[in-house]
Amino acid sequence: MVSKSKKKSKIPVHDTVKPARVDTAPSDIPSEKSVEQLIQQLKDPDEIVRSSAAGALGHRKSEKAVEPLILALKDPHVYVRHGAAWALGEIRSEKAIDALRQALNDEDEITRGKAAEALGKIQGN
Repeated sequence: MVSKSKKKSKIPVHDTVKPARVDTAPSDIPSEKSVEQLIQQLKDPDEIVRSSAAGALGHRKSEKAVEPLILALKDPHVYVRHGAAWALGEIRSEKAIDALRQALNDEDEITRGKAAEALGKIQGN
């Protein structure tokens, strides 16, 4: 009998995506507990966790997330800023307008684009 050898993945285990710390699935009805947990995750040392939390908060569309997401627009990691700008556009709070206008000057082109899209959503209600 010919034995078939299993091929090993060339991606080291430590390079795979880390599991979410909280359920980040979209939800039409934000639970207070999940929103609070996601807001806390915006302070996580891992930029992947912070970015995922920002996106999940956008899906939850909770007004409670606006101020923390505004702060996340200044995150040192570009993906977190992308997620924060997108999320603020999903929430559509006028409280975010000034911060999103400032994000139009971000060094990153994608962040600037997401901020512009978010402003369009908010101002085009």
